[in-house]
Amino acid sequence: MLPVELYAEIAGWLPSKDRHVMLGVSRQLHDVALRLIFQTIRIYFMYGVHGSDMLHTESNRYVQETSDFCSNRSWEVLQHIIATPSFARVVRTLSVHAFTDGPQIYEHRTLSLALKSMHNLHSLYYHGQNPSFEKVAASVPPSLRFLCLQSMPDPQLLSHLHQLQWLQATTPFLYVRDQKLDRIFAECTYDLGDPHDIVVVLNSNLIRQLSVLATHLPLLPIWLYNNLTVLDICVTDWEIVGMELLFRHAVQLRELSLVGYIEPSFFPHLPADPETLPNLTSFRLSCELWDEEAVAVSIAPYLVAFLERRVDLERLYIRLPGISLPFALILATAIAKLQRLRVLGFHIGYEPLHEAAAHQLAGHFSTHLQALHLVLPWMSELHVRTWYPLLAKLQRLEDLSFLSLFSSGEDPVPIHPMELATDLPRLRLVGLQRSLFTIDRDAEDWEPKLWTPWKVKYCIREDFESEDHWWLFRYH
Repeated sequence: MLPVELYAEIAGWLPSKDRHVMLGVSRQLHDVALRLIFQTIRIYFMYGVHGSDMLHTESNRYVQETSDFCSNRSWEVLQHIIATPSFARVVRTLSVHAFTDGPQIYEHRTLSLALKSMHNLHSLYYHGQNPSFEKVAASVPPSLRFLCLQSMPDPQLLSHLHQLQWLQATTPFLYVRDQKLDRIFAECTYDLGDPHDIVVVLNSNLIRQLSVLATHLPLLPIWLYNNLTVLDICVTDWEIVGMELLFRHAVQLRELSLVGYIEPSFFPHLPADPETLPNLTSFRLSCELWDEEAVAVSIAPYLVAFLERRVDLERLYIRLPGISLPFALILATAIAKLQRLRVLGFHIGYEPLHEAAAHQLAGHFSTHLQALHLVLPWMSELHVRTWYPLLAKLQRLEDLSFLSLFSSGEDPVPIHPMELATDLPRLRLVGLQRSLFTIDRDAEDWEPKLWTPWKVKYCIREDFESEDHWWLFRYH
């Protein structure tokens, strides 16, 4: 008889779809499988107008049928958690999707009881506002380490939490429904709360990973910068104040993301000296609404200077939609010098990509790339001459497991996921426009499996096989 820890290690390598078989083999394997299968739970509250938004549809019948199924299943799971302490202890991650009409009494009371039962809960993602997180906040177990919210509640409701390490206090940008619209987010319409509320929670927890609004930056204490390893900044109003303190004190920072409406006046302050942010290995710059002149004069030169000396970067995402093709290729040249780069997201602008530029761009792809997201101006008459040079290079990338393509041109990406799966036999995940497809090559019929739109829209870290895939796709 092998130790249970060894069984758990072996079972961890099984494909997710096969783990349920272990439930009926023996008591010992049943317990191992239980911890693997149910360590992540999703709860769906959906109905009416809010349900239509959550399900990404305008079909009332579809909302009704899906709501009935998911709500009943969620009720069964919550009841089982409340009534079975051994099962409740298994749950490590809970993702709540709160999109229902009505008084929501059953939903928040049942969820509150379930949360009080999950003494080992590690991560909580709360999407939506119906019911509001504020109604269940006091029931969140003190074991929590990771908390993702769409808006901050009264901080006193979280005063019992002292072990948080990762906090996303607000989500100001939402998923874009239009598959063809070249935007990475839509603005939210709900109240994001008082920026000062987050400071109360920060003072009670040793936060290492933080996602905040730019308006929060002036309020953050210096000691927090000294501890941070991951920081995501969402810029909603064009202004970033307080970055000089970040650059001076965040000596442990490994990951920095800047997402949103960023003024050109910010870019001269990007630190070219690698002694500033010395441990930075992941950098995301995702901007909206810049014209070609602003990018060429006020942004690109400083960005190139920043990248040229960041030799330790392993993950990079650059989105400057207004960039001209010549400057995009200059940036690609700078990116090519990053020898450790394994994850790349790159928006090359809106100018048609001629064949010579396609060859040049392909020549700049690192041979170490494991995940790649490209936004290209696809046009039907140029498809063959621009795609084949890129494909030829991608076929030589031995570690590429995730490829995501988006069209910024007049046509959507004219490629079927099965074509990519066939041409690139190491892919495990494919992204086309805003859709994701899993490729399970262990199955007899390994045709790419489409993710449901709401799973893409509210994806969580646990949905992805790799941390790199999650990082690259997160702000889509």
